[in-house]
Amino acid sequence: MVSTMSLGDKPIGRRIRDYTMRIATLLITALVVSAPATSFGCDLIPLTITKSTATWGKLTVTLGDADTVDHPSAWSGPVTISLEGQPVCTVSESVSIVQEPVLLGKNTLFVSTYSGSQRQIYALDIHTCRVVWKSPVYFADPSYAHGMWMMGSRPLLLDKACRPTDRSH
Repeated sequence: MVSTMSLGDKPIGRRIRDYTMRIATLLITALVVSAPATSFGCDLIPLTITKSTATWGKLTVTLGDADTVDHPSAWSGPVTISLEGQPVCTVSESVSIVQEPVLLGKNTLFVSTYSGSQRQIYALDIHTCRVVWKSPVYFADPSYAHGMWMMGSRPLLLDKACRPTDRSH
């Protein structure tokens, strides 16, 4: 039963329904905007690092010197990338102190770096070693689960070519 008591020209029951619809619309919009990277056609592949090297098919990534021999968790660089049959290229020195995860998406390699408590993600072109994108600094451990890489509380959103979108800033 809709109340006939009103504040202005609409009954209270109708105002409540209108507000409920607005909230539902906002929630649905928020879910669509924060959808995982896989929903945009980019499936990231977590690379397994053995000592200081990760391989996937014809791709070899070397991360530099490891922090420990037995169970490394960070590598000091320089990062080098090699595709079978092509010369090795070296990534910019700014991409150093790499930590897991290291992810591959089409022709883009994603590496997480840190300095003290500051973290950044770099997107690297695997053919040229050029930095094609870097995230803003964030202060939480990187996480990758269920197709979503989180930069603190912000998701890394990718397009179909596995390049970060403008909404990732």
